[in-house]
Amino acid sequence: MTPPRDPRVSVICPTFNRSRAITDTLDSVSAQSVTDWELLVVSDGSTDDTDDWVRDRARSDPRIRLIRTERHGHPSGPRNRGLAEARGAYTVYLDHDDLWFPGHLRVLLEAFADGAGFVATGFEVSDRHGTVTSASRPLEMCWHPEIQTLGPVFEPSRVAHRSGLAEQVGGWRAGGGAEDWDLWLRLADAGTRFATVLDRTVRLLSDAGTRRHGISLRRRMSVAVFDDARRAHAALRELRDDRHGAALRAACTADTRAWLRRMAASAQFVRPAGWAGDPEAGLTDGPEALGGSWTDLVLVPDRGRYLLALPLACVTAEHALRVQSLVRRTQPSQFALIDEVTARHGGTLPAPGVAGAVADRSGGGRS
Repeated sequence: MTPPRDPRVSVICPTFNRSRAITDTLDSVSAQSVTDWELLVVSDGSTDDTDDWVRDRARSDPRIRLIRTERHGHPSGPRNRGLAEARGAYTVYLDHDDLWFPGHLRVLLEAFADGAGFVATGFEVSDRHGTVTSASRPLEMCWHPEIQTLGPVFEPSRVAHRSGLAEQVGGWRAGGGAEDWDLWLRLADAGTRFATVLDRTVRLLSDAGTRRHGISLRRRMSVAVFDDARRAHAALRELRDDRHGAALRAACTADTRAWLRRMAASAQFVRPAGWAGDPEAGLTDGPEALGGSWTDLVLVPDRGRYLLALPLACVTAEHALRVQSLVRRTQPSQFALIDEVTARHGGTLPAPGVAGAVADRSGGGRS
């Protein structure tokens, strides 16, 4: 097959030491029903035979191109190199351990035809044995700027955007945190029109060895500040022992329903294409809004005081501050209960715009 001179789609796949396993990922691109694409496999200084396997596939499918870079140790560098080399009108991402179903590119291009600048598809999740363990639901495919601020939605392998948009907002940034969450947020802040589709066109690998399970949580959202370590620990124990668990879960669910109802009534709320269902129907009881659970709270020593905080995967301090402010506005009932508990132990509210917005140097975050 002759590679297209002007491909419609540029696929960027960063890789490091994937060896033969990468051929399954590459073959899932070659099997696409849409054929006018280029696949840029950016090897991040691989030291095994990964590059040889990519070259082998490129000999049988010249739309595949190997680009080798020095070692970055982070996918942002290879993705930015891919952006610099891409020629297509649309940029699509694929992590080296994920797979596409044959209609993935067709579904994306159909969504772009309605004028979107950014599109995300549905997904399945499988373990390393290939067993499907979960799949996307309609609620997970709803979008709003506030949802984008609070949660790392949309893994790269499900995403495409019009070429040039990423570069306009500064490209991919390295460092701690979820770099995809960071880029999608900057695209949203720049006014990019987001669209989603229900079609499950991607299979994501969920395994303890994948990068998704090892992202460092260097930022934090402060919940309360204490002058005394013993009283801080007492407050944390009370919140963790579940005596208030039922009340906190009920408050969180009620707040989240009210938040979702407000967003759904706004012009910025995006439903999956062709879906007119009730977003609230997809909610289950539990602490949805903290990006985890209030049981994930940790204590962080900070300049002679002690912060009760939630570790975050935000890349920047500014984003962590936005999360801290928005969560309190959208979850008032839950935080009324948490504030009542912490106040009994001498805790006070963090100062606006200060507490919780710096890197956690204490090692208190989750691994």
